[in-house]
Amino acid sequence: MPCEFTIESLRAAVCGETLSTHGTEFTGVSTDSRHIDGQIFFALVGEKFDAHDYLSQAVLGGAKCLIVHRETPELNELKSQVTVVRVADTLRALQELARDWRHRLEAKVFGVTGSNGKSSTKEFAATILGTQFKVCVSHGSFNNHWGVPLTLLSASRGDDVVLVEMGMNHSGELTQLSKIAEPDVVLCTTVGRAHIGNFGGDQQKVADAKEEIYLANPGAIKIFNTDNEYTMKMFDRVAKRQGPERTLAFSSFSAGAEVGFRADRMQMSGLHVVGHIKGVKGEATVPVFGRHNVVNLMAAASLALVMGMEPEKIWQALSLCRGQWGRNQLVKLPNGTTVIFDAYNANPDSVSMLVRNFFEMSLEAGVKKVAIFGQMLELGADSPRYHEELGELVGQSDIAVVWFFGEDNAAFERGLKRSGFSKTYFISNGYEESLAMKVRSMLNPKDIVVMKGSRGMRLERVLLAWDPSFQPLKK
Repeated sequence: MPCEFTIESLRAAVCGETLSTHGTEFTGVSTDSRHIDGQIFFALVGEKFDAHDYLSQAVLGGAKCLIVHRETPELNELKSQVTVVRVADTLRALQELARDWRHRLEAKVFGVTGSNGKSSTKEFAATILGTQFKVCVSHGSFNNHWGVPLTLLSASRGDDVVLVEMGMNHSGELTQLSKIAEPDVVLCTTVGRAHIGNFGGDQQKVADAKEEIYLANPGAIKIFNTDNEYTMKMFDRVAKRQGPERTLAFSSFSAGAEVGFRADRMQMSGLHVVGHIKGVKGEATVPVFGRHNVVNLMAAASLALVMGMEPEKIWQALSLCRGQWGRNQLVKLPNGTTVIFDAYNANPDSVSMLVRNFFEMSLEAGVKKVAIFGQMLELGADSPRYHEELGELVGQSDIAVVWFFGEDNAAFERGLKRSGFSKTYFISNGYEESLAMKVRSMLNPKDIVVMKGSRGMRLERVLLAWDPSFQPLKK
């Protein structure tokens, strides 16, 4: 069962004023008036919505308590039906309630961040740890100032582990999230160029913001990727200051790391991983696509190791790991064509990794590779340069058909032409269903398609045009 509060503990945690009381015990929290059943409803205010406008809908949906920071005309009537608590700011109240509940939990709280791989690492860790422990894990990418509190509030007293994904797109955000989650174990998967536009194009500033997860949690056990130049420097600084007994490293190349994997075989259907976990050698076949997942698997194994799992048990559990929606997701079209749908997010590092993984795949004679790319967002003034570099990289590969859509389509095309690419390509400013169907008409049963772009580009529209039965992301 998720969080439980009495009216007294709720009011104290959020520093609120009770405007009406109907029931004195509450379980669970929601911020979505469409999906609420007997829970506490927080009326959050976002850029495009104000949940104070949906209080009646929340009550009709079963809300037992409303947390508000302004009184609406309908609220007087609602006071006669449900408990209402007024606070200074509903988002701050949600965060304070989460921190209060976190202090009541006996579970270990793990905080995971990184430019690439944090969601996959979190899901892989949930699978591995779930073979031995009761695990609460954030859904989707609930990793921001409201997602982290909701993850903590979804945990129950009986959980052993709470896996919290912690994202950031500006300095100070991980420090703020750490004050809410107070993680016992922290990990940064990689430092790359995601959100680099918010940092003036300076990757060191991205690294400084990522390092907050270590600096803001001095008492936590710290796990490091020593294959990434930025996180390696973090390891050197923190290990000297904190001592080796509270740090752990994973690496495909360093002999001194506690966890070390490499993929000796890669197929579209999965990776064959070999290596060691705390000196215990092993191997596993993991049904995920792309060598970049080796980093995520090492990170997940490291989290399980910190939780006390035996290396042999971790090796056994690795084969249970799976990809998630939009993350190297394998989709079979009705005509037999396979799509590698990796469009949950994108940045220059993750896209180049996908292109290189795709290039490494060997196909039968006559089978072609097709790629559809959407704009990489939040890259700032350097966005055209990054897209031109991507176009050049794609042009140097063995991809036979390319479609790029997004505002930097001209830059992508420049790079493609500079590479000497002479095969079929399409360029558009935005999604066009006519182009989607034109590419679809070119596909044969054994062909392979990759799709990659930022979430805001909604590349699933291509898949839905090709196969209406494809399941979109559940909200």
